[in-house]
Amino acid sequence: MNYDSIPFTDIRRAIAEFQLASRVEPNATILPEEVFLPVGHRGVLDLRRQLVVGNRGMGKSFWTHALGNKDIRDKLAGHYRFPELKSTEVRIGFNGSEKKQVFAPTVDELAEIRQLSIGNPDLIWKALLLRIAEDMLGKKFDTLAATIGTLLQRPSLYSEMLSQLDDQLSQKREHLLVVFDALDRLAQDWGTIRELTRALLRLAIGLQSFQSIRTKIFMRVDLFSDREIFRFQDSSKIKNDHVSLVWQPEELYGLVLFEILRSPDGNSALKMLAAQTDATAALPINGEDSRLHMNEQRRLVHAVAGEFMGSSKKRGLVYTWVPLHLSDAADTCSPRTFLTAWKEAAKRVPAPTDRAIDHLGLLDGVRSASRSRLNELYEDYEWIRPSLEALKRQFVPMTRDQLFQLWEDGRVILAIESSTHGEVFKTPAGLTDNPGPEALLEAMKAVAVIDERSNGKINVPDIYRVEAGILRKGGVAVPKRH
Repeated sequence: MNYDSIPFTDIRRAIAEFQLASRVEPNATILPEEVFLPVGHRGVLDLRRQLVVGNRGMGKSFWTHALGNKDIRDKLAGHYRFPELKSTEVRIGFNGSEKKQVFAPTVDELAEIRQLSIGNPDLIWKALLLRIAEDMLGKKFDTLAATIGTLLQRPSLYSEMLSQLDDQLSQKREHLLVVFDALDRLAQDWGTIRELTRALLRLAIGLQSFQSIRTKIFMRVDLFSDREIFRFQDSSKIKNDHVSLVWQPEELYGLVLFEILRSPDGNSALKMLAAQTDATAALPINGEDSRLHMNEQRRLVHAVAGEFMGSSKKRGLVYTWVPLHLSDAADTCSPRTFLTAWKEAAKRVPAPTDRAIDHLGLLDGVRSASRSRLNELYEDYEWIRPSLEALKRQFVPMTRDQLFQLWEDGRVILAIESSTHGEVFKTPAGLTDNPGPEALLEAMKAVAVIDERSNGKINVPDIYRVEAGILRKGGVAVPKRH
């Protein structure tokens, strides 16, 4: 098809100027115009589903803070058909903030309370909810530490106040949602994180006896895979009802198109291209996901970036190749990683003239996204670095024995243990219980950095393999600096 009239330069500029924050920080402000609405995220916003599990960068902190915006809740209520969101009061229960907030304790406050004899994990969260209930009932509330002391003397006060609030909310058909995020920042050691998280999950289960009061707990995948956290009675009531926060490929493409439409340069150019390709239905107008129009979306993506990852279909289709090579071992890709690949692709010189970007740019983009994604994980899981460095210049897939031998040769377990000092980002939870390669492998699988196939072979997906300098026959080439 001839696209001579399409200003591809405007689309390319829009992609090159994607704004990519490294992460959503505690107390961030999310604006309604920034919100894209994936169809698959409906369960995440369902008030009845209290536990949401997602890997780094999947949107846990984004939704935590988006839910705090009344205008966004009204938008979500209409789009996802959850009218109760319009009449829901949202409070932050914990988000890892170091800035003092009215209700959510800071990391330091939690540490201080834990040092006192009153620092019972169950009482900490009950006191938090009690203070919120007292505020919503128009009553005076005390400090968190003082409220814990009150509950020690009078435990029934919690159920009395929450019952009163629940009755009041139910009569008005209103709801209270208390949101928790960044549970890995609850403490500096796994033992305390486990205690506080177990108590929080018990609290959420207990709230099921109320009609209008719920929590929304956003949890990392490694915490979810930690059996110790769910080692308490009735844990299956919340674990089996969890929602996985993931992005399907068509949702990621919808996000790319949404970001182009948000650009003054790209908006009109993309709409012209969509009209010429009979793909207007694929445009995510007002952030509404267009995944139900996948054929139109595929045509539009191919018009923007070309159809093939080379001169013919032997190299693969752009539409399927890009998400495949950006996905982790759980077949998921973070939105930031996907946008990074497209942003870097738009910077390649020389730029194509008959489309916005091409397969050569996308190859550069995948390598750049690999670097960004791996650095993101290193921030949260420092122990991944030595674990992957031991595999540099080695070929995958490999056997489990080969992997363990490489870790032994590189003294990886010793390196992780000697640098930990019990800090959570330096060692996986399982390795503190049972030091050894088996525990490290399970930890790598939990965060989807390594995949153990049904034939027993160990693989590292391209998104991590390329930047880590690990080789695979027929895979995306490792940068020469390795």
